Amino acid sequence: MNRVLIAFAVVALAGAARADHVYLVEAQAPRTIFPDGTGAEAHELDLGDAELKALEKRLGKRVEVRQYRYLDVTKSDAFVGRIFFLDVVGQSKLIGFGVGVTPDGALVDVEVMIYRETQGDQIREARFRRQFAGKTLEDPIALGKDIDAVSGATISSRSAAYAGRKALALEEILRARSPDRRLGALRR
Repeated sequence: MNRVLIAFAVVALAGAARADHVYLVEAQAPRTIFPDGTGAEAHELDLGDAELKALEKRLGKRVEVRQYRYLDVTKSDAFVGRIFFLDVVGQSKLIGFGVGVTPDGALVDVEVMIYRETQGDQIREARFRRQFAGKTLEDPIALGKDIDAVSGATISSRSAAYAGRKALALEEILRARSPDRRLGALRR
């Protein structure tokens, strides 16, 4: 009897592990989000205390994470945008997003990279993601305002909206560090 319960538990845990769906890896993100891009350079943004407070104020909620991975995407040495890699809590698990932002601070796309929830991955569909294109920090980027939730995936939809808004806020912080976006993005 105990062996049956142990075997059942192992199968159940294996099934839960299979709930992680990897749809996009970091190496694919530049070509997916910025198809004209020809190069990408990885960086890490470390927020100082004042920047963390500014991010919290901009997002209207407490932020614990101080370090964020991002890629500067180029085309023939010209800066075409950034991709921020963000993990946002869904219903109960993290959803991994790759969020593209133009040099002018507008969203390009909010791509689901890793989906760990058992339902709601319809947020990957283009008809949902199209709503984010061109949004800036001047837009609400919120469900019921300028973003329509996917039926049956309201929490995941809210997570995607938060990822888009957070990426724009992080871009704003990077631009404040270096007013000349092109030089700030490419000179290290």
